[in-house]
Amino acid sequence: MKKKLALLTFAVVIGLPTSAFANSQYVQYDPTFNEQQKQTWLAEQGLQEVRELKQDGFSLVEPLPHIDKADVEADLIPVSVVEKATDSAQLRQTYLDQSRIPTYWKYSRGKSDVRVAVIDDAIDVNHSEFKNVIYKTTTISGIRKPDDHGTHVAGIVAAAEDGKGTVGVASGVKLIGADVFDGDFASSIDIGDGVLYAISQGADVINLSLGQYEYDPYMEAAIKKAEAKNIVVVSAAGNDGRNKLLFPASMKSVIAVGSVGTLGRASTFSNYGRGLNIMAPGEGVYSTMVGNKYGYLDGTSMATPIVSGVIALAKSKNPFITNSTLRSKLYAAAAKKTGDTSLHYGTGRLNAGMLATIPSPVSKVSVPSVLKPNQPFALYFDEYSNAKTLTRLYKDGKIVKTFTNDYLRNGTHKYTYALKEAGTYKLVFATSSGRHTRVTERVITVK
Repeated sequence: MKKKLALLTFAVVIGLPTSAFANSQYVQYDPTFNEQQKQTWLAEQGLQEVRELKQDGFSLVEPLPHIDKADVEADLIPVSVVEKATDSAQLRQTYLDQSRIPTYWKYSRGKSDVRVAVIDDAIDVNHSEFKNVIYKTTTISGIRKPDDHGTHVAGIVAAAEDGKGTVGVASGVKLIGADVFDGDFASSIDIGDGVLYAISQGADVINLSLGQYEYDPYMEAAIKKAEAKNIVVVSAAGNDGRNKLLFPASMKSVIAVGSVGTLGRASTFSNYGRGLNIMAPGEGVYSTMVGNKYGYLDGTSMATPIVSGVIALAKSKNPFITNSTLRSKLYAAAAKKTGDTSLHYGTGRLNAGMLATIPSPVSKVSVPSVLKPNQPFALYFDEYSNAKTLTRLYKDGKIVKTFTNDYLRNGTHKYTYALKEAGTYKLVFATSSGRHTRVTERVITVK
């Protein structure tokens, strides 16, 4: 027997302001401005630069924390040489800056060995944003027909960084698509089978922008299998404004996502209650649509893949991190405001700054860069992977010394050694598990 599940698209909207005051204003500087002139003007306006935009001379700026909105000129144009920028598609993706995602792209734009499963209706795989992005898709139920909902969700996660249209939160990862809807209906069995398909295809993150109020053991069993394989499952809280989360968002191991608007307040439609974990932008979210088009949608369905994308970035940095550690770092970094309650905001609003707290598999490497022949040295490094790390020293492509080739305990490791011959050596740490490998290198010169 089929159960109708909420696709969680709250509404299609025809427009959205390009930015919310508290989060982003875009300015264009006169090309004659030097860095000092730019910084002087920003200081006079009580502003700070968040980041430069892709177009030269454009920046995203925001008020300094102690500056009140009323103290800043609304148009940000004190002289004629400064203008707002309005001609970039990314300016419509205000949710990126709202969650501070571009600021932390320096850690990763997403690795191609990381896969995010979108269990939804069918993705329009012919959309230009998904060229070389789709790893594999399948139809679990019904006749495959691309739909706006699944296409929109997929674009939020991984639309290509190709200089046009939109860009995904984790544009470098691959997508797995599982079409589980037959028209407006999906059975819990098909959704459970979609989860199992995602597991079989090597998903690292599973996005479920759907749900129902009834508990379902089949879906639960599939999700528990994903958790056992260290696959993060992210699900939508629901769009009925109720003090009750949809299932499977209500599962303890699932990251339950609610929606906030551009000013960070909980959306009136967003479900809340016990078990809500985190909030993300879910109003006026601009992304891909069927037929090589783009558009805005509202809903916790849209907030959910923003969180999934950030999780995919974290997995790209360290694919070996445990789910429990990843969730704790996600929740610890969430932005809180006075008056928030856990029932309405969970741990707070999504903040991609959590990426800064994700350790690389091998980090804090300490080794001298220059040595004398036969000079003993100490090698220190921190391991954080629960995977096998091969640590080798090479000279002219030949192995000089193997320090480790095993699963190491998490923490600091120390080794001592001395190099007899002059020359250039490469110290290589290769941490691997399954298809995932992350490499860290250091160069040592002996002279």
